[in-house]
Amino acid sequence: MKIAHFIFFLIVFNYSNILVSQEVFEKEYGSFEEFLNEQNKKISKIQKDISREDVLEIMGNSIIVKIPKTGEIKELNQLFKQPEFIDDKHPRAKNNFFVLWFFSTPKDQNGIISKSECTPVVIKNNVVIGKGQQFYFTHMKKNLLPVLK
Repeated sequence: MKIAHFIFFLIVFNYSNILVSQEVFEKEYGSFEEFLNEQNKKISKIQKDISREDVLEIMGNSIIVKIPKTGEIKELNQLFKQPEFIDDKHPRAKNNFFVLWFFSTPKDQNGIISKSECTPVVIKNNVVIGKGQQFYFTHMKKNLLPVLK
């Protein structure tokens, strides 16, 4: 039992170390739309059956987005993590899976990123099984919620 706990600790430590040690880059854009187009282009490259490592490579490192003040639009200097959120394991899930959330669709301009502003990428056994809000909610319903008869 001690060996199992030690192995679990090593896995969690290595996984969290990868996320914490990720370099952050700064990049200037002419507009927020330019950043969104680039982000969504990356997300469109994520396909079913690619590995988690491939997803992280496609999306790249976290980035500080810098956009100059233009007219009425305020200057932006904000960190966007890649991914913004990670749902490691769903305790009620029939099958072990996790979800990476990447910023893609701003809903409001309060500077706080929510999951509703992100595209979920669902991964099982280190392989993408689907992406997008519709896939995510369908998958959650099938795997987490009790089936009504």
